[in-house]
Amino acid sequence: MNERAMDDVETEAWLLNGMTGTMPGHLRLAGGRFTFVSIYGEPVFDAPLSSVGNVKVPWYYFGGGMKLTIDTEPYRLSFVRPTASGGGMGDIPAGRRACKLWRSVLEPASSGDR
Repeated sequence: MNERAMDDVETEAWLLNGMTGTMPGHLRLAGGRFTFVSIYGEPVFDAPLSSVGNVKVPWYYFGGGMKLTIDTEPYRLSFVRPTASGGGMGDIPAGRRACKLWRSVLEPASSGDR
């Protein structure tokens, strides 16, 4: 995929905090900026795509979440709605598709961290 075609991507995502905490919001790439904004409108990060690194999709996320860094700050994201937020089995396919999309966008930009 060329970078230009993938410069306007947005999906739902949940920022994972600790063992059980989640923050729902929207993950977006637009104009070369990678952002996460909570559903309450609070920006969590807003960084150039070039600062994203160490993109990993661990096997134990079952293709529905990833770990990454922005500069040196680590983040964990889920694309599958958590059960505590009303999620269920029906949310898994869409979450896995969103994770696959983000992986295709972020891995090439993360300087070969596979």
